[in-house]
Amino acid sequence: MAARRLLAAGAVFLNGCRCRVASRTVQPGDTVQVSSDAPPATAPPLTILYEDDSVIAVDKPAGMPSAPTRQAAAGSAVDTLRTQLRTRDGRPAALWVVHRLDADTSGVLVFARTQAAAAALSQAFAAQQVDKTYLARVAGTVGEVESGTIDLPLRGEGRGTVVADDGKPAQTAWQVTERAADSTLLTVRPRTGRLHQIRVHLHAIGHPVLGDRRYGGPPAPRLMLHAARVRLPHPTGHRYVDIEAPLPRALSPQPAVPCP
Repeated sequence: MAARRLLAAGAVFLNGCRCRVASRTVQPGDTVQVSSDAPPATAPPLTILYEDDSVIAVDKPAGMPSAPTRQAAAGSAVDTLRTQLRTRDGRPAALWVVHRLDADTSGVLVFARTQAAAAALSQAFAAQQVDKTYLARVAGTVGEVESGTIDLPLRGEGRGTVVADDGKPAQTAWQVTERAADSTLLTVRPRTGRLHQIRVHLHAIGHPVLGDRRYGGPPAPRLMLHAARVRLPHPTGHRYVDIEAPLPRALSPQPAVPCP
């Protein structure tokens, strides 16, 4: 518990960069520093991408969990946004978590603002009525084929996911957006919602996401996966909402973000 409190307080540094993710893998040669006297680091305000009385969406930065977990009990996106809205509006902010992004994935994260909206949005995500588009910079130059679909069943194993014949159906569509000398930027659309689906599928075809230590990705300043767009049915009905988050500089051919 003491280690988790130090992580949440911003007192742990990996290779000189503040680290709040307890599951971050340490490689040979990495330097870990702990300062019990370090003042708690206040998370910067989240960029609000969309807001109305029922729905609010933010651009979640990489390294921030969507909601509190056993590994990261503080500093989550939902807690940060609650504090931000309470400061802005002068009253408590009610928020419901309706989906999650991996802590190391950036981009569009949607919350409900009422219980009725939470029920409607949760049902929409479960029924695969939400269109999600990701951008992933992957290892290697994808060949002459410009697009395709990965159709491999997935099964949970421990805290991760593996391709397995006895797993649940999973499909991921991809399209080449940009080729670089040793990497490719893909536009990716998961047609199902399995844990770590995009990361496992891209690893399975020989193009793991850069920075994905869990699934064999080459080293990078961060996990090069970004939730770029979400199109969802508005909980009040009769219309769809498109929400987009700008491409982070980290996903450019020459990453500009120094710390994960």
